[in-house]
Order: sequence, then structure tokens, then C-alpha cells
Amino acid sequence: MNLQIREIGSVWDDEWDAIAGNAPEAGFMQSSYWAEFKRAEGCKSVRYGFFEDDLLFGGATIHFYPGDGQEGFFICPEGPVIPWEDLDRSRACLRLLQSEVLQLAEGGEGGVGLRIEPHIPPPRPSLLRNWNRAPVDLTPVHSLILDIGQSDESILAQMHQKGRYNFRLSQRHGVKVRSSSSLADIPHFYKLFIETAGRNGFFAEPYGFFLNLGSILFPKRNARLYLAEMNGEIIAGILVVFYGRRATYLYGGSSNLFRRFMPNYALHFAAFQEARQQGCAEYDFYGYDPFGQPDHLYAGFSRFKLQFGGNRQDSLGAHDFIFYDRLASRLLPRLAGKAGV
Repeated sequence: MNLQIREIGSVWDDEWDAIAGNAPEAGFMQSSYWAEFKRAEGCKSVRYGFFEDDLLFGGATIHFYPGDGQEGFFICPEGPVIPWEDLDRSRACLRLLQSEVLQLAEGGEGGVGLRIEPHIPPPRPSLLRNWNRAPVDLTPVHSLILDIGQSDESILAQMHQKGRYNFRLSQRHGVKVRSSSSLADIPHFYKLFIETAGRNGFFAEPYGFFLNLGSILFPKRNARLYLAEMNGEIIAGILVVFYGRRATYLYGGSSNLFRRFMPNYALHFAAFQEARQQGCAEYDFYGYDPFGQPDHLYAGFSRFKLQFGGNRQDSLGAHDFIFYDRLASRLLPRLAGKAGV
């Protein structure tokens, strides 16, 4: 094998996105536009490409916050993109990546490990035997994936009966959906998002997060808002991200006063249709509880998402490779100081 790893800049964006956008183990967090968004949020990023005989075949986008002596991690969300079915080549790629990230850490960026999170199913492959299961996941380990390459009629036919009923109820009540890539619609969406966060008790990203996201993703149609209206009033909205073969439902919000009109069913159906037009084959509902646990973080969301049908997809979850020499060199002086040595 004549494998090489190189840092690749923006001139590689189109080629990289064509590869990562169609890799089953990857997702939008490996995209060139997500790296730009993370930089706008104060994060640093670097992208490495894996080459064989000068042909780019995979890589990894690494995100990290500027080091200040903290014991942080270099993060590779939804990646790396490597031939996971070929253990020898994948092992060689991971070793090259570990070496490059360690050089970053030793070059002054801080950090004591590399965290990866490819969307590969369990069980853990043998090439990750020296990696530890991370204490937190960056993306959900259980997702619900809907095939949107099929016709609208086929999607309706495979939906749960209650889901079909609720979608048709939204139509009978005159719920209208429009898609938007205008920053002027972010305040309308954010008001509904905050209302929903308060109702369901989940963490709400700040307003500036959505402004940065929209400023970078909207112009190139990498993300869109879908807004449900009744009598000219916006009553619900969702934000969907597009990358390669997949559209991902990322955020949503709805008004307490209009939930009985089932606007969210109309919203997602409109998103299916536009995602199909953009060449997407899958719609990722982005996290649900497959076990029906009433106290699960996704319990309420899961009941809703399951009404659309789809297939469960399990991922291995995030894994850490620790740079133990660096960890020891960072921690031992602190421990000695606390002990009064």
C-alpha cells in the first residue's frame, strides 16, 4: 500500500464533499460548509486527505478549540472517511491520522486525545481495540432513516396509520408550508424553537448560533427552513441540512396554540419532497429512542418520528484514542502541586 496523508485546503472542497457526502459512515459534520460554520463559532478545523497513488479516497475533518493548556480532545465528528470494510487499509489510515493529530497537539494546540465517531454499526471492529468508548456522543447512536427515493404515495403507505391521519388532518385544516433560505425568517423560527425548548425542557442553542448557521449554509442551499402557516401566521418550523445522499432534520419548533392542527407532519413531508429534488435518497430524523423508554431524552420526539415509518440505524458511538504520554505530562505536575510536592 502506498498510503499517504496530507492536509487539504479549500481547493479540495468539491472533491472532498463528493466523497464524504456519499460515504455511509460520514455525515454533514464532515462537510466543508460545516467546518466553515464551526470556524465562525470560534472553533479551529483542519482537514486531512488519505491518498493512494495520488488519488484522494478518504479523509477526516478535525475540529478543536484553541488550546489554553486544557486537557481537551481533537474531534472528528461523523468520521473519519476510510474503507472500514478493509481492516488493513483502515488500520493504516487511523495510524497516519493519530500521528498527524499528535503533531498538532505537540505543536501547541493542546489536547490529549482524538475522538472519532463514524456511523458504522456495532460490534466494534478489531482495529479499534486500542480505542476507548467515549463518555459522550456527538451525534445520536440510534437514528431513524426514511427512504425518500420512493414516491409520495409510497411514503404515505408505509407510514403508521396515525401518522397518515395527522398529515391529512394538517391538509384539511389548510396548513401551508413554505421553504426559506432567508435570514429574515430566523427570528420567526427561533421564537418557536425557544417555545418548544421550554415546553420540553431541552437545551436551546443561542440566537447567534442560528444566525451563523444560516449565513453560511443558506446561500449554497446546504440548509433550509420550512415554515408552516395558517391564515398568514407562522405556527411551526423545522431546519433541515443537506449533504450528499442525505437530508437531516436538525431542529424544530412549534407554537403551543396550534399543535392540534398537526403542522409538523406537513413540514416534514414538504422537506421530503424538496430533499428528493436536491438528489437526496435518505431523510435522517436524527435521533430517537428505539426501546420505548418513557424517561428517555428523546421519548416524546420518538413517538412523533416513528409515525413516519423508516428504518432504525445503529451506530458504534464515539471512541477516544488517548495520547497517554501527553496526558501524564499534563496531569502529573498538577497532581504534584495539589499534594504539596
